[in-house]
Amino acid sequence: MQKILPSLVLMLVCAVVCGLLAAANAVTKDKIAQAEADKVQKSLTAVFGEDTYTELQNTVEGITAVYQKSDGLMIYDITADGYAKGGIRALIGINADGTVASVGIVSLAETPGLGTKINDPAYLAQYEGTEGAKDAPDAISGATYSSRGLRNAVDLATNAFHQTKEVE
Repeated sequence: MQKILPSLVLMLVCAVVCGLLAAANAVTKDKIAQAEADKVQKSLTAVFGEDTYTELQNTVEGITAVYQKSDGLMIYDITADGYAKGGIRALIGINADGTVASVGIVSLAETPGLGTKINDPAYLAQYEGTEGAKDAPDAISGATYSSRGLRNAVDLATNAFHQTKEVE
């Protein structure tokens, strides 16, 4: 019995901790979801201006969400791998002609001072008017993984846009 007692105490402690974690999750999950939605809405407004954004059904793998601005601009919310797995979350707006309207960063978990250089407005502006990876800007020296990750996200957005247009 004395050899079993520590195992039973440990099992009881684990059960109590699991219960507390489940309760904390139940209490905070709606607040976390709302904070995430607010963050995306704030990013949409900051990058593409004050407007009404409608979330559309998304069927493309690798794309978190698709939004349409009231003027028809398609915006793709994409999380891409840079130096960090899933380290780049970007909003990529695509014009009706299939060119990039604008690129904005929602969150960036790349190396400070190196990978975070892709969030420089001058670098992001180089994507405007491009048609994806074929005429994307050069990689930033020292931040090639991050640059490549953003380029892949832009390419995914433009390809998804063209696939959607072909279906229509």
